[in-house]
Amino acid sequence: MSKKDEVLADWLAQVRQQIPYACSIPLPALLNTLPEFYEHLVLNVLGDAGDYDHAIIAAEHGGQRARVTRFNAGSIVHEFQLFRSALIDTWHRAGMTMTLDEVGRLNHAIDVALRESLTGFSVSQVQIREQFFCALTHDLRTPLAAATSAVSLIHKTNDPARVRHIAEIAMRQHARLATMITDLLDMMVLNAGPSMLDVSDTALYELAAEAVAVVALSSGRDIRLRGEPVSGQWHAVAIRRAIENLLNNAVKYSHRATPIDISVEARDGYAFVAVVNTGPPIPEDQTEAIFQLFRRSRADIGRGIAGWGIGLPYVRTVAEQHGGSVTVESNASHTTFLLALPLDRM
Repeated sequence: MSKKDEVLADWLAQVRQQIPYACSIPLPALLNTLPEFYEHLVLNVLGDAGDYDHAIIAAEHGGQRARVTRFNAGSIVHEFQLFRSALIDTWHRAGMTMTLDEVGRLNHAIDVALRESLTGFSVSQVQIREQFFCALTHDLRTPLAAATSAVSLIHKTNDPARVRHIAEIAMRQHARLATMITDLLDMMVLNAGPSMLDVSDTALYELAAEAVAVVALSSGRDIRLRGEPVSGQWHAVAIRRAIENLLNNAVKYSHRATPIDISVEARDGYAFVAVVNTGPPIPEDQTEAIFQLFRRSRADIGRGIAGWGIGLPYVRTVAEQHGGSVTVESNASHTTFLLALPLDRM
């Protein structure tokens, strides 16, 4: 266990030298689940892993590579080969030896992790493609058809009042289309890889204040901001939109008479933005689905809540492209979304 940092440092140096695009990935995003995997790998080699299935974090690692990086399947194979090499070389330099059984357990665990990472990578890519084309063929078609029908009706009536009414319908549908296309383009740019992020010195509390002002004006809701000045190297436009999405999500799912709270703080090397609202709790088995592109919860569909499932996936993508994360905690009294961003990307 004492050699973990040395192994990971050796692995990082080799990955950034040998795998294209790896140098542009923030350190937290590049490491991903590997520090945790190393710890369980050591226990596995020693025969003390118990019932823990490290394939779970390996699959998450592969999914993250598909969502956040420009890695391909070959890159994942290569990084695991480099991980095995860095581990064996580091242990050898330290004078550590393994029995044949321990070598067998080590190789088996890494092979399983590689297989599950490739599976997670493949599944994520397939889901992204399927959901993307589903959105294009269904969600975009509805407002386009409505706008087209409205324009056709304008040519068939001479009533000025009716023309204005139909024109307003067409304008609303075109505005909806513009928003959806903008969201799609933003997701495509972000999914092209971390090198696409133009980061600069960014004041997070001020960004949150701007997002609060926009959402409070459009929704008429009471949104209470507190916290402290926090600065870091981030993509300001993407972070502000992510915060706006979290606030709009809170507006959509909370009671209108209740306030929405948002806070900004820094601790343990990370900046945190927490958005808290009251309302129906998110079922535990739906907490992952709400972050998947174009996926909507069963409760949303049942209650007729509008949306096409891109807001929260956008937040996750922004967070992961910065080497951070977004999590949710929901119970009967409140729901909290926590956006975490590393203060030092590299």
